[in-house]
Amino acid sequence: MHDAMIDEAQPSSGPRRRFGILSVMAEVNDAALRFLVLSLNTIQDRFEFEFIPFDSQDQMLIGLRSNSPVDREDIRNGCAAFQERQFGVFRRRAEGYLTKELPPDRIIVLSTVRFSDNFYSLRCDRISVIALGNWKRSMAPPSILEFILTLIVREVIASVSPRLSGSVHVGTKGCPCDFTPSLDEVRQKVLSSYLCQYCRGALADDGVRETIPDIEKMLAKSWIGSPDNSSSVAAITSALGHDLFLVKGLRPTFWEGFLVTLRQEGSKQMITMTASIVAGIIVAALLLLLGLKK
Repeated sequence: MHDAMIDEAQPSSGPRRRFGILSVMAEVNDAALRFLVLSLNTIQDRFEFEFIPFDSQDQMLIGLRSNSPVDREDIRNGCAAFQERQFGVFRRRAEGYLTKELPPDRIIVLSTVRFSDNFYSLRCDRISVIALGNWKRSMAPPSILEFILTLIVREVIASVSPRLSGSVHVGTKGCPCDFTPSLDEVRQKVLSSYLCQYCRGALADDGVRETIPDIEKMLAKSWIGSPDNSSSVAAITSALGHDLFLVKGLRPTFWEGFLVTLRQEGSKQMITMTASIVAGIIVAALLLLLGLKK
Protein backbone atom coordinates (compact mmCIF):
# COMPACT_ATOMS: atom_id res chain seq x y z
CA MET A 1 0.00 0.00 0.00
CA HIS A 2 1.13 3.50 -0.54
CA ASP A 3 1.08 6.01 2.30
CA ALA A 4 -2.46 7.12 3.08
CA MET A 5 -1.47 9.98 5.38
CA ILE A 6 -1.62 13.46 3.89
CA ASP A 7 1.49 15.52 4.54
CA GLU A 8 1.88 19.17 3.70
CA ALA A 9 3.10 19.73 0.15
CA GLN A 10 4.87 22.85 -0.94
CA PRO A 11 3.83 24.67 -4.13
CA SER A 12 6.10 24.61 -7.11
CA SER A 13 8.47 27.56 -7.32
CA GLY A 14 11.15 28.61 -9.75
CA PRO A 15 11.89 27.16 -13.18
CA ARG A 16 12.78 23.74 -11.81
CA ARG A 17 11.88 22.01 -8.57
CA ARG A 18 14.83 19.90 -7.36
CA PHE A 19 14.63 16.35 -5.99
CA GLY A 20 17.61 14.74 -4.29
CA ILE A 21 17.67 10.97 -4.84
CA LEU A 22 19.30 8.81 -2.20
CA SER A 23 19.53 5.08 -2.97
CA VAL A 24 20.29 2.46 -0.33
CA MET A 25 19.33 -0.41 -2.65
CA ALA A 26 22.46 -2.53 -2.34
CA GLU A 27 21.56 -5.15 -4.95
CA VAL A 28 20.36 -2.84 -7.70
CA ASN A 29 22.56 -1.91 -10.65
CA ASP A 30 23.40 1.57 -9.40
CA ALA A 31 24.92 2.83 -12.66
CA ALA A 32 21.83 1.85 -14.66
CA LEU A 33 19.50 3.27 -12.00
CA ARG A 34 21.32 6.60 -11.92
CA PHE A 35 21.40 6.94 -15.69
CA LEU A 36 17.71 6.14 -16.04
CA VAL A 37 16.58 8.53 -13.29
CA LEU A 38 18.83 11.34 -14.49
CA SER A 39 17.46 10.91 -18.01
CA LEU A 40 14.24 12.42 -16.64
CA ASN A 41 16.10 15.75 -16.56
CA THR A 42 16.42 15.75 -20.34
CA ILE A 43 12.77 15.25 -21.29
CA GLN A 44 11.02 18.01 -19.31
CA ASP A 45 11.69 21.44 -17.84
CA ARG A 46 10.00 21.79 -14.43
CA PHE A 47 11.64 19.09 -12.29
CA GLU A 48 15.29 18.30 -11.72
CA PHE A 49 16.67 15.10 -10.21
CA GLU A 50 20.09 14.60 -8.66
CA PHE A 51 21.80 11.86 -6.65
CA ILE A 52 23.11 13.36 -3.44
CA PRO A 53 25.80 12.39 -0.91
CA PHE A 54 24.71 10.76 2.33
CA ASP A 55 26.08 9.17 5.47
CA SER A 56 25.75 5.41 4.95
CA GLN A 57 25.97 4.93 8.74
CA ASP A 58 23.00 7.19 9.44
CA GLN A 59 20.65 5.43 11.86
CA MET A 60 17.58 5.79 9.65
CA LEU A 61 19.38 4.58 6.54
CA ILE A 62 20.70 1.55 8.41
CA GLY A 63 17.08 0.77 9.28
CA LEU A 64 16.06 1.14 5.63
CA ARG A 65 18.68 -1.47 4.67
CA SER A 66 17.26 -4.02 7.12
CA ASN A 67 16.45 -7.53 5.92
CA SER A 68 13.62 -7.69 8.47
CA PRO A 69 10.30 -5.79 8.29
CA VAL A 70 10.50 -2.24 9.61
CA ASP A 71 7.80 -0.25 11.38
CA ARG A 72 6.77 2.52 9.00
CA GLU A 73 5.74 4.84 11.80
CA ASP A 74 9.17 4.49 13.42
CA ILE A 75 10.67 5.67 10.14
CA ARG A 76 8.15 8.51 9.93
CA ASN A 77 8.94 9.61 13.48
CA GLY A 78 12.61 9.78 12.60
CA CYS A 79 12.17 11.73 9.35
CA ALA A 80 12.46 15.22 10.87
CA ALA A 81 15.79 14.45 12.54
CA PHE A 82 17.01 12.62 9.42
CA GLN A 83 16.07 15.59 7.26
CA GLU A 84 18.19 17.88 9.43
CA ARG A 85 21.14 15.45 9.38
CA GLN A 86 20.90 14.88 5.64
CA PHE A 87 20.78 18.53 4.71
CA GLY A 88 23.75 18.96 7.06
CA VAL A 89 25.64 16.29 5.10
CA PHE A 90 24.83 18.12 1.88
CA ARG A 91 25.94 21.50 3.21
CA ARG A 92 29.21 20.15 4.64
CA ARG A 93 30.03 18.41 1.39
CA ALA A 94 29.22 21.57 -0.57
CA GLU A 95 31.42 23.68 1.71
CA GLY A 96 34.23 21.15 1.47
CA TYR A 97 34.23 21.30 -2.32
CA LEU A 98 33.47 25.03 -2.42
CA THR A 99 30.29 24.49 -4.42
CA LYS A 100 27.49 27.06 -4.22
CA GLU A 101 24.18 25.37 -4.97
CA LEU A 102 21.75 24.99 -2.07
CA PRO A 103 20.27 21.59 -1.04
CA PRO A 104 17.39 20.21 -3.15
CA ASP A 105 13.74 20.96 -2.38
CA ARG A 106 12.91 17.38 -1.43
CA ILE A 107 14.73 14.09 -0.75
CA ILE A 108 13.48 10.75 -2.08
CA VAL A 109 15.02 7.68 -0.44
CA LEU A 110 14.96 4.44 -2.47
CA SER A 111 15.07 1.27 -0.40
CA THR A 112 14.39 -2.47 -0.65
CA VAL A 113 13.15 -2.62 2.94
CA ARG A 114 9.71 -4.03 3.71
CA PHE A 115 7.39 -2.02 5.93
CA SER A 116 5.62 -4.23 8.47
CA ASP A 117 2.20 -2.85 7.44
CA ASN A 118 2.97 -3.58 3.76
CA PHE A 119 2.67 0.06 2.71
CA TYR A 120 5.35 0.84 0.14
CA SER A 121 5.87 4.55 0.62
CA LEU A 122 5.68 7.37 3.10
CA ARG A 123 6.19 11.09 2.91
CA CYS A 124 6.78 13.53 5.71
CA ASP A 125 7.83 17.18 5.41
CA ARG A 126 10.56 17.20 2.73
CA ILE A 127 11.34 13.48 2.89
CA SER A 128 9.82 10.65 0.84
CA VAL A 129 10.68 6.97 1.31
CA ILE A 130 9.95 4.35 -1.34
CA ALA A 131 10.14 0.82 0.10
CA LEU A 132 10.28 -2.00 -2.46
CA GLY A 133 10.84 -4.93 -0.09
CA ASN A 134 7.69 -6.65 -1.37
CA TRP A 135 8.79 -6.45 -4.98
CA LYS A 136 9.18 -9.86 -6.67
CA ARG A 137 10.51 -10.97 -10.04
CA SER A 138 7.03 -12.21 -10.91
CA MET A 139 5.87 -8.58 -11.00
CA ALA A 140 7.93 -7.97 -14.16
CA PRO A 141 7.31 -6.73 -16.73
CA PRO A 142 7.80 -3.87 -16.16
CA SER A 143 11.29 -4.00 -14.69
CA ILE A 144 11.99 -2.82 -11.14
CA LEU A 145 13.75 0.26 -12.54
CA GLU A 146 10.54 1.26 -14.31
CA PHE A 147 8.67 0.75 -11.03
CA ILE A 148 11.10 3.16 -9.42
CA LEU A 149 10.62 5.75 -12.16
CA THR A 150 6.84 5.76 -11.77
CA LEU A 151 7.01 5.91 -7.97
CA ILE A 152 9.43 8.84 -8.20
CA VAL A 153 6.94 10.64 -10.46
CA ARG A 154 4.26 9.87 -7.86
CA GLU A 155 6.36 11.70 -5.25
CA VAL A 156 6.79 14.62 -7.66
CA ILE A 157 3.01 14.89 -8.00
CA ALA A 158 2.53 14.78 -4.22
CA SER A 159 5.12 17.50 -3.72
CA VAL A 160 3.40 20.03 -5.98
CA SER A 161 -0.25 19.26 -5.21
CA PRO A 162 -1.68 19.17 -1.66
CA ARG A 163 -4.82 17.52 -3.06
CA LEU A 164 -2.75 14.64 -4.40
CA SER A 165 -0.36 14.23 -1.47
CA GLY A 166 -2.28 11.38 0.18
CA SER A 167 -4.59 8.58 -0.95
CA VAL A 168 -6.43 9.81 -4.04
CA HIS A 169 -8.73 7.31 -5.81
CA VAL A 170 -9.56 3.73 -4.90
CA GLY A 171 -10.20 2.66 -8.48
CA THR A 172 -7.24 1.27 -10.41
CA LYS A 173 -7.02 3.41 -13.55
CA GLY A 174 -3.36 2.98 -14.39
CA CYS A 175 -2.77 6.46 -12.93
CA PRO A 176 0.23 7.10 -10.64
CA CYS A 177 -2.21 8.21 -7.91
CA ASP A 178 -4.12 4.93 -7.83
CA PHE A 179 -4.55 3.66 -4.27
CA THR A 180 -3.09 0.21 -4.87
CA PRO A 181 -3.40 -2.06 -1.81
CA SER A 182 -0.40 -4.17 -2.76
CA LEU A 183 2.82 -3.60 -4.65
CA ASP A 184 2.02 -6.10 -7.39
CA GLU A 185 -0.94 -3.91 -8.44
CA VAL A 186 1.44 -0.99 -8.98
CA ARG A 187 2.48 -2.61 -12.26
CA GLN A 188 -0.74 -1.32 -13.86
CA LYS A 189 0.17 2.30 -13.25
CA VAL A 190 3.74 1.61 -14.35
CA LEU A 191 2.57 0.06 -17.60
CA SER A 192 -0.30 2.45 -18.39
CA SER A 193 1.48 5.82 -18.16
CA TYR A 194 -1.80 7.65 -17.66
CA LEU A 195 -2.61 10.77 -15.65
CA CYS A 196 -6.34 10.54 -15.01
CA GLN A 197 -8.86 13.34 -15.39
CA TYR A 198 -9.39 13.67 -11.63
CA CYS A 199 -5.67 14.19 -11.01
CA ARG A 200 -5.34 16.60 -13.89
CA GLY A 201 -8.18 18.60 -12.35
CA ALA A 202 -6.58 18.52 -8.90
CA LEU A 203 -3.29 19.82 -10.29
CA ALA A 204 -5.17 22.63 -12.02
CA ASP A 205 -7.13 23.46 -8.86
CA ASP A 206 -3.88 23.61 -6.87
CA GLY A 207 -2.52 26.17 -9.32
CA VAL A 208 0.08 23.95 -10.96
CA ARG A 209 -1.65 23.17 -14.25
CA GLU A 210 1.60 23.97 -16.04
CA THR A 211 3.25 20.86 -14.55
CA ILE A 212 0.83 18.47 -16.30
CA PRO A 213 2.72 18.21 -19.64
CA ASP A 214 6.01 17.57 -17.81
CA ILE A 215 4.45 14.89 -15.60
CA GLU A 216 2.93 13.22 -18.65
CA LYS A 217 6.27 13.24 -20.45
CA MET A 218 7.92 11.43 -17.55
CA LEU A 219 5.09 8.89 -17.35
CA ALA A 220 4.98 8.20 -21.08
CA LYS A 221 8.14 6.04 -21.16
CA SER A 222 8.34 6.53 -24.94
CA TRP A 223 11.54 8.46 -24.22
CA ILE A 224 13.17 5.19 -23.13
CA GLY A 225 13.19 3.92 -26.71
CA SER A 226 14.29 0.54 -28.03
CA PRO A 227 17.43 -1.42 -27.09
CA ASP A 228 17.99 -1.96 -30.82
CA ASN A 229 18.75 1.76 -31.22
CA SER A 230 22.28 2.18 -29.87
CA SER A 231 21.72 5.86 -28.96
CA SER A 232 18.48 5.28 -27.02
CA VAL A 233 18.13 5.38 -23.24
CA ALA A 234 17.14 1.69 -23.32
CA ALA A 235 20.29 0.69 -25.19
CA ILE A 236 22.59 2.69 -22.93
CA THR A 237 20.88 1.27 -19.82
CA SER A 238 21.38 -2.21 -21.27
CA ALA A 239 25.06 -1.47 -21.92
CA LEU A 240 25.32 -0.49 -18.26
CA GLY A 241 24.16 -3.98 -17.34
CA HIS A 242 20.38 -3.76 -16.91
CA ASP A 243 18.29 -4.48 -19.98
CA LEU A 244 14.80 -3.11 -19.24
CA PHE A 245 13.20 -5.62 -21.59
CA LEU A 246 14.98 -8.77 -20.43
CA VAL A 247 16.13 -8.35 -16.82
CA LYS A 248 13.33 -9.01 -14.32
CA GLY A 249 15.15 -8.72 -10.99
CA LEU A 250 17.47 -6.31 -9.27
CA ARG A 251 20.32 -7.87 -11.22
CA PRO A 252 20.32 -10.19 -14.25
CA THR A 253 20.37 -13.94 -13.78
CA PHE A 254 22.95 -15.96 -15.73
CA TRP A 255 20.37 -16.69 -18.41
CA GLU A 256 19.22 -13.07 -18.63
CA GLY A 257 22.84 -11.96 -18.89
CA PHE A 258 23.36 -14.43 -21.72
CA LEU A 259 20.31 -13.13 -23.59
CA VAL A 260 21.46 -9.53 -23.12
CA THR A 261 24.91 -10.36 -24.46
CA LEU A 262 23.36 -12.25 -27.36
CA ARG A 263 21.26 -9.25 -28.30
CA GLN A 264 24.12 -6.78 -27.91
CA GLU A 265 26.66 -8.93 -29.71
CA GLY A 266 24.29 -10.88 -31.93
CA SER A 267 25.36 -9.39 -35.24
CA LYS A 268 29.04 -9.64 -34.39
CA GLN A 269 28.63 -13.24 -33.28
CA MET A 270 26.69 -14.05 -36.43
CA ILE A 271 29.51 -12.69 -38.59
CA THR A 272 32.10 -14.61 -36.57
CA MET A 273 30.04 -17.79 -36.69
CA THR A 274 29.50 -17.47 -40.43
CA ALA A 275 33.21 -16.88 -40.99
CA SER A 276 34.05 -19.93 -38.88
CA ILE A 277 31.62 -22.10 -40.80
CA VAL A 278 32.96 -20.90 -44.14
CA ALA A 279 36.55 -21.45 -42.99
CA GLY A 280 35.62 -24.94 -41.80
CA ILE A 281 34.06 -25.79 -45.15
CA ILE A 282 37.16 -24.53 -47.01
CA VAL A 283 39.48 -26.55 -44.77
CA ALA A 284 37.35 -29.66 -45.19
CA ALA A 285 37.28 -29.19 -48.94
CA LEU A 286 41.06 -28.77 -49.08
CA LEU A 287 41.59 -31.88 -46.98
CA LEU A 288 39.24 -33.82 -49.21
CA LEU A 289 40.99 -32.55 -52.34
CA LEU A 290 44.42 -33.43 -50.96
CA GLY A 291 43.13 -36.87 -50.00
CA LEU A 292 41.84 -37.51 -53.49
CA LYS A 293 45.20 -36.51 -55.03
CA LYS A 294 46.97 -39.15 -52.98
